[in-house]
Amino acid sequence: MKDQRGSVTVMSLAMLLFLMVVAVAWLPMMTMEKTAAASDYREQQAWNAAEAGYKRAVAALSNKNNDWRWLTPEEYIRDSDSANFAHLSIDGNKVDQDEILYAVSIMGNNADIVSGYIPEEDVVYQITAVGSCQGVRKVIRKTYVLGDDDSSGDGDSGGEETLELPGLVQAGGTVTITNNQAGELNGDLYGSGFFDSSGNQFSSGHTQGTYPNMLKTHIPESVFQKSSYKDLNTMLRTDQWNWIFNLEAGKNYIWDLKSDVAWNVGNYVGNECTINAEESSGKVIFIDNSTEYLKGNIIGPSQGKPVTFIFTKTIKINAKITGNVRIFTSADFTFDNQAATGLIMFMSNGKMEIIGSINKGFLSSDKNIIIANQAFYGQAQVKGNFETKGTIHYSDAVLKAPGFTVPKGMN
Repeated sequence: MKDQRGSVTVMSLAMLLFLMVVAVAWLPMMTMEKTAAASDYREQQAWNAAEAGYKRAVAALSNKNNDWRWLTPEEYIRDSDSANFAHLSIDGNKVDQDEILYAVSIMGNNADIVSGYIPEEDVVYQITAVGSCQGVRKVIRKTYVLGDDDSSGDGDSGGEETLELPGLVQAGGTVTITNNQAGELNGDLYGSGFFDSSGNQFSSGHTQGTYPNMLKTHIPESVFQKSSYKDLNTMLRTDQWNWIFNLEAGKNYIWDLKSDVAWNVGNYVGNECTINAEESSGKVIFIDNSTEYLKGNIIGPSQGKPVTFIFTKTIKINAKITGNVRIFTSADFTFDNQAATGLIMFMSNGKMEIIGSINKGFLSSDKNIIIANQAFYGQAQVKGNFETKGTIHYSDAVLKAPGFTVPKGMN
């Protein structure tokens, strides 16, 4: 009987010990679960706050309000200074203002809206809404035109999404810059290694090591498929004796160079082509090209959303580019010895070579980028290596501008 009681006691102690071990092991799991739940809560509340700010902006524009004292200047939002958020809270009574806040900026014609301004038709407004919850911040950036039925606040439009990059260069491979720019960089460099043009290791306060997030540089193949676009109008010459195209407002176009007999028979390479797309804000020019060379002039909108050119094959462009222009290419891309002024976005699934000058640009390549001995002002992302023989200067003007989004599904 004593032996039996002793066995029960031992079993009870063993069971108690087991429960204690389980409890001790369970504590970290409970802590992790609690931390994850808190993080999810903060993220969701930050998104909710940003969406509330965006919807307030859309409502104010739609109602043509003229009291804009509640807005935050764009430069303050870029600085992300929490002191600039203190005048706003999601409940209007500033309850828990240290936990959940939003701040909104609205820009029209590249300038902050100020009190007294009355919203106008046909102006493209850029709305930036930042939601903040206990240190977590989420950003919604969209363009809005009066009359648009769009208040979803999801940050995307037409199969595209906004892109934000912290640095001047984001490279999956190495970054090589000229020797004479060692002390003159004004933007951060991200890459697997940093070198000067002599092949020596390069270091400065702007070399940040490997890019912390995944670079998405490959454009989805659907972008280069004609079936992805609706209402494509055949692009016809305005002047039958010259290659001049004056495009009409509000229309998407297609230029099938493979089937253009006059283009192919006329030995076009030595001639020039002018594409006037000043009225094509937000529209697409789909070019199914077998010819790998385009020379002349490309004129984009002077304000508002850019015109987008899609090239289905390798292309070398020796054309002066003005206005707001995006160019997406499925293969290698070369911008020859010309000047690109305005806001310029070049994105390629192949290698990219920039020989001409760009004063406000964004470059993206799924292979490598080489910039010749020219000045480049803007930002770049590249899956492979980045090399410049000219000077490079940071400017986020393109990615901050209305309509300069990137296709969804990039990887």
